[in-house]
Amino acid sequence: MSKVLIIAEHDGVTLNPSVAKCVSCAAAIDGAEVDIVVLAASAGDIAAEAATLASVNRVITIEREENASPVSAVLAPQVAAVAADYSHVFGPSTTFGKDLMPRVAALLGVNQVSDIMTVGRGQSHLYAARVRWQRHCDGRSARRCDAGCDCPCRLLEGRRRW
Repeated sequence: MSKVLIIAEHDGVTLNPSVAKCVSCAAAIDGAEVDIVVLAASAGDIAAEAATLASVNRVITIEREENASPVSAVLAPQVAAVAADYSHVFGPSTTFGKDLMPRVAALLGVNQVSDIMTVGRGQSHLYAARVRWQRHCDGRSARRCDAGCDCPCRLLEGRRRW
């Protein structure tokens, strides 16, 4: 079973719609257990909204005064500490996510896959940055371009082995 952590983007009051897109993408992973982490000065209302999203198992809140402003240098160490027990970490493909996720990846010592379009089945593992990576039986990787995407999220997937 895959444990997926989604980092919630919000304005301090409501969730960004990109979080729902990340949940949809994460839910497409077979056997995924999806959790959301809300980092804020006051996370109650935001966490309640996150809990209403379909496929969300639980919502984790980290309330600290320094989380009032979404500064990646402050948020990344907190996310990395929570993410230690997860096989996947998703963040939105927004300015927030594009700033935060590389820092989280570096702290976890994993690679980042950017701009996921869809999650494939069987041998096709991920669609990323308009290129589909497919693992073949002999261990080689092949890639092929796919047109059109909604790019809902960014993914860290360094702990899984092919």
